[in-house]
Amino acid sequence: MEVTCPTCSATFKVPDTVEVATCPYCGTTFHVHTKETGEHFFFPPMKKDAGGVLLKFLSRQYGAPADIVDAKVTKKELHWVPVYFFYLHGRSRLWPTVEEVQFMGIPAGSPFKTLLEGYPFPIRGKIFFDEAVVKKGHYYEPEVPKEKAEELARVALINALKGEASQEDKRVSEDELDLEVRYLGLVHYPLWELRYEYGGNEYWGYVDGTDGRVISAEYPLMSGARKRASMMALGVLGAGFVLGIIASAAYGTGLGLLGGIIPGGVGAWGIASKGAVRKRIVSEVMKGRSGNLYFQPI
Repeated sequence: MEVTCPTCSATFKVPDTVEVATCPYCGTTFHVHTKETGEHFFFPPMKKDAGGVLLKFLSRQYGAPADIVDAKVTKKELHWVPVYFFYLHGRSRLWPTVEEVQFMGIPAGSPFKTLLEGYPFPIRGKIFFDEAVVKKGHYYEPEVPKEKAEELARVALINALKGEASQEDKRVSEDELDLEVRYLGLVHYPLWELRYEYGGNEYWGYVDGTDGRVISAEYPLMSGARKRASMMALGVLGAGFVLGIIASAAYGTGLGLLGGIIPGGVGAWGIASKGAVRKRIVSEVMKGRSGNLYFQPI
């Protein structure tokens, strides 16, 4: 069926069985039939087993034990993390091509606030808050005022516009920007905290409670994988040394040797730091502030 957003008047289609919809244009969540809006929402947790989702994901990682799917999950706790949602729209009055439209979630509390900073929260799927969810996990009240979160969202929008302008070799100042920061409500977001045992050691993981994305997790790296990475690192370092000697002999200066050793050393360190460790941190999520979180050593 076709519905009209009570905020921006945009028209879009939703399944006939839907009672609550989120506008894809302005992010407003409302009752399809009554057009009622609200400011407190939550995402229903997935029905899949979070422990099984985590271990299956880890089994596909480089160097993970083949039987890690049989590891014993020792802790599985659901947390309801408060997140302020905003719709952001900004543009430059001088440069028409400099424009940004974003939906942003800013964690407002809980021990997982830092973990979820910059997280790509989904837009659709949230429903009006139900007090019953408080009893289904660890519930956290917001610690950050809405006004503070709104200012953080505004700064993020300005930085995004300045970054986009710099890519076009242009510069913009805050005074020449049109900014819209619209508050969409407080959302309590489900997050699974997990612990599992393998080989006598305990490891951790965090899983998105809405769709099973592994936000961050650690796993043991098999000795064979560590050895292969170490040998590859030595090979890269050796190749850099040989190329340095050749360059030094060709140009009659010691700078050629340094020119081979330094890049070789950097490459070797990159391989060893990622593949020659006992455990690794991986994620299914690309985070804007950190880039790809795959293969971070600890």
